[in-house]
Amino acid sequence: MVAEPSGAERSSGGKRPGRPPKLTDPTGSAVAALGAELRRLRVDRGLTLAQLGRLVGYSWQHLGAVERGTAVPSETVVLACDAAVLANGRLVAMLSAVIREQARVRHQHEAARRPARRADPVGAKARLVCGQGDLDWERLADATRRPSRLNAQVVDDLELITDRQRRLYHELSSAEMMVHVQAQVGLLVSLLDSPQPDLLRHRVASAAAEAAGFAAWLWYDLGDLYTMDHCYRQAALAADESGDTGLRSYILGYRGLVARAYGQSETALGFLDQARQTAARSVSDPTRSWLAVLAADALARVDRRHEAVAALDDARSLLAGRADRTDAWMYEFDEGSLAVHAGTCLLALGRSQGAVEAFSDALRLLPASCERRGAEIQVGLAAARLAGGEVEEAQRLAIDSLTTFATRGSVAGLRRVRELRDTFRTGGHLGAAAAVDERARALETVPA
Repeated sequence: MVAEPSGAERSSGGKRPGRPPKLTDPTGSAVAALGAELRRLRVDRGLTLAQLGRLVGYSWQHLGAVERGTAVPSETVVLACDAAVLANGRLVAMLSAVIREQARVRHQHEAARRPARRADPVGAKARLVCGQGDLDWERLADATRRPSRLNAQVVDDLELITDRQRRLYHELSSAEMMVHVQAQVGLLVSLLDSPQPDLLRHRVASAAAEAAGFAAWLWYDLGDLYTMDHCYRQAALAADESGDTGLRSYILGYRGLVARAYGQSETALGFLDQARQTAARSVSDPTRSWLAVLAADALARVDRRHEAVAALDDARSLLAGRADRTDAWMYEFDEGSLAVHAGTCLLALGRSQGAVEAFSDALRLLPASCERRGAEIQVGLAAARLAGGEVEEAQRLAIDSLTTFATRGSVAGLRRVRELRDTFRTGGHLGAAAAVDERARALETVPA
């Protein structure tokens, strides 16, 4: 660890060697273990204490004391550090042991302040008669740190939590959900660190893959691609451990979706080709339809038009003839969802009127609660309207979607509106671009 510079050196930009770090024995206490893990993760991330302090809003001196195990962190500090160093809930999971340890320390201190009671022969005899004289309470407390013994009911509850969190995506902002989703990921990953029966282990791994994939999507929505990529890698590893090749293809599909959003068409196509090969026929028709329409859009963007049209037709036929079977980890992919992706594909193929019809169908079929998804459709519809020469309608849709994205804190959504604004400007529609900018400035002044 590099020692923190003095105030004068920080202002001048100079550096000094500093003292070598005083390493903490992580086996000494739960506080020391948490501090050592925080330091390890911070160093792996390439952060100094000062940089971590700026990220989490606490002084580097306090964080240094936490790392050395000489200060007990609050829950707020642990949550903030967990997110900043990409701990994926590991630090949060260690907090319960710290709380138990501190409670035991307080109990010992209170007992030390009552020597008369400890020396009371009558009380000692009573405890011996009650069978407590030879009980090692410290050893019993240590036993509480043993790995949990999972059963089917516990795994049912863990799976339900992951499912409910994904449903809340339509009700809460990504920032509001992030800490809780990351904590769920950390819990599931920590359960994989201990031996479990194979059947339960595969189910926990599947839940971990789903939760990590969802966390990755939230980080994408918040504009942190570094953390998003880390979570997607974690999701892929958990999916491999679950033995579910379909789940692995689902995660690859989302990676392709993100790559496409950032204009990396060849990379997106690579992910989607791998996803379709991985899935084969192990997944349900709705999932295969989703992968096919994503591939159609990617193919259209690399000018493989005939293949794109064939993949789009394939997606439609798969969904039209779908069986009752669905994949537990797949979101509800229906006609409205297909219409969204079909619209982007048709727009990439230069078929603006077909894209308008597809996006309009998607808005018509959208549940009222899905505001953020509605805004995403509006951006696509605005681009299609603009391609068809309907500038005023495109401007209205862009401003409406901008308002929703700003209210919901979607960085990815705001980026899409900004790209559309640039398209207005490039096409010579300066009034429309100015109107979008004016609305953005007005939203900046709205109290949070």
